[in-house]
Amino acid sequence: MTSQPLFHLSFPVLDLAATERWYVDGLGCRRGRRSATALVLGLGGHQLVAHLVPDQGPDPVLGVGAEALQPPQRGIYPRHFGLVFAEASTFEALEQQARQQQLRFGVNAKTRFAGELLEHRSFFLIDPSGNWLEFKWYAQPEAVIGLADLDRVGETAPDPAPPSPP
Repeated sequence: MTSQPLFHLSFPVLDLAATERWYVDGLGCRRGRRSATALVLGLGGHQLVAHLVPDQGPDPVLGVGAEALQPPQRGIYPRHFGLVFAEASTFEALEQQARQQQLRFGVNAKTRFAGELLEHRSFFLIDPSGNWLEFKWYAQPEAVIGLADLDRVGETAPDPAPPSPP
């Protein structure tokens, strides 16, 4: 444990065994604790917790099913998570690992906002439960969180969702 706070993210999955294989064997995450309904993972030193969410009908409080609460992702927005790398070489190494492990790419690696202060390399992966993960490296480190005077966040016409796997 470091003296810096760690980020924690809890996310839904449909199959814990497939999730463990994808994140640990494919992506290289560290495996932590596991129960019948959840799996703790380490991603870049941060804590992810995959929670099994079988369809159990309508939510007792809201009266709607899981589909209404969290519709299927159809592209990079509105939600995804991932890592921002400090070094281009680390970003490229993960991209190569994902290809070698035959992980599903949602968007292939590309340069976004070329020639601008926000220029970065980025690719998206899709896990077995349909969660989108983005990995990126910025040419200008201050673009990660800084540049508050700019009003540009994301793309107005994001890449379309790729075809579903066979």
